[in-house]
Amino acid sequence: MHDGIHKIGAHAMATEFQIYVAGTNEAKAMTAASAALRDLEALESELSRFKRNSDISRINHLQEGQSTPIGIAALDCIQLAQDIHTATDGAFDITIGPLIAVLTNPDLSPRDPSKEELSKAINAIGINKIKLDHESSMATVLCDDIWLDLGGIGKGYALDQMALILKESGINNAMLDAGGSTLLAFGDGPGGSGWTGGLGDPSSPEITLKNNSLSGSGFSERGEHIIDPRKYCRVPMKKYNAWAMAPYAALADALSTAFLVMTSEEIHEFCEKHKKIEAILPDI
Repeated sequence: MHDGIHKIGAHAMATEFQIYVAGTNEAKAMTAASAALRDLEALESELSRFKRNSDISRINHLQEGQSTPIGIAALDCIQLAQDIHTATDGAFDITIGPLIAVLTNPDLSPRDPSKEELSKAINAIGINKIKLDHESSMATVLCDDIWLDLGGIGKGYALDQMALILKESGINNAMLDAGGSTLLAFGDGPGGSGWTGGLGDPSSPEITLKNNSLSGSGFSERGEHIIDPRKYCRVPMKKYNAWAMAPYAALADALSTAFLVMTSEEIHEFCEKHKKIEAILPDI
């Protein structure tokens, strides 16, 4: 690591988070980064579906018509997911858990469900199956068996919130890394020309990040694990990752997943419409 960079990390959300801070002394960097990691721990307790008392877990245990109070993080993250769902014409959907369950075996290999299983799963998904009330901070589900999973946006959202903590603590030059798949950088980097991030492949060029984010999604070597929420089926196996660059990490995180589902034409049109978004795709 470059001289003058202070590093601290923690395990959360089933991955390793790292914070790199430049341009300040070690004491200030560590104090700010430690505060950001405490916020990460709090976010995991609110947003993880694996935490029994998290906001997301409580929502997933509701039956049709029932409501539960949720915190600002869950409210923000679900609203953002709904907005991205609309912007991508449904290519990103945090409600597809029931579909993943019937189309995928525990080892992530493809599974062929019965017609009854598939029909039940389809009836339980849809971003419109959850209603948010921002004034009362309540979430209401409009069907049984809803299954929210923020895995495609939660890590990016956490990086955005952690970056805010760093900035509020007087840090103006840092890079945050969630498992190597989502990066957020602000400031001029250790050398003045930005922070460098890789694309997960040694043969890929490094990307310079400066006040933006980069996130990648791809196919597991163990099988097809990307589900198309618009066609209710697995996406055909492709030997590549899709990467998205965006002004903030939650958006980059979600779009990298959506780009695996969207056609090349759809991605091109999306980036033309949203000038601050860039897709990095292989030549296939």
